[in-house]
Order: sequence, then C-alpha cells, then structure tokens
Amino acid sequence: MNHAAMPSCVTTGDSLVASLCREVDGLRQRSRQLHDCMHRCQDSRLFTRLRLELDQLQRRRRTLQQCARSWRREQLRDPLALDFLLELCRRPLP
Repeated sequence: MNHAAMPSCVTTGDSLVASLCREVDGLRQRSRQLHDCMHRCQDSRLFTRLRLELDQLQRRRRTLQQCARSWRREQLRDPLALDFLLELCRRPLP
C-alpha cells in the first residue's frame, strides 16, 4: 500500500485547534510551576516578575477563549474540537 498517496484527514484548521489545545495545556503547566515558585520565593522583585508572567498566562488563556468562541459562532468545520478547546479555556489556571 502506498501511504504517500493516501489523502490526509487532518486539515489546517484541525491542526490549529489541536495546537491551541496543547498551548492551553502548556499554560496550565507553567501556571502550576509559577505558583510553586511564588510559594517558595523570598525575593520581592522575583515574586513580582513571576506574578507578571502569571498575569500574561491568564491574558493569553482569555484571548484563546475569545478566539474559540468566535470560531464557534462562525461554525467552523469541527465543532467537537472547538468545544474541547473552549472547555480547556474555561478552566481557570491553577
């Protein structure tokens, strides 16, 4: 069987949503790391930098959520993938 001739079932849109789901997961993991560091931090300047990074992660999560909602209203190709992305974005970062 020639695998090179087989059509791909994954579209650019599907790949984008999957990448964004992975990004949200990365935001969640980084948020946990930041909270752990902040808990142990004894330097006020470092604590401030960590807090600013955590705020950036929150803003990025909200931006991704807004994009997913917009795509949902436009009824893009894979509503299940968008629902999953929205669910991940709805969950607060730790």
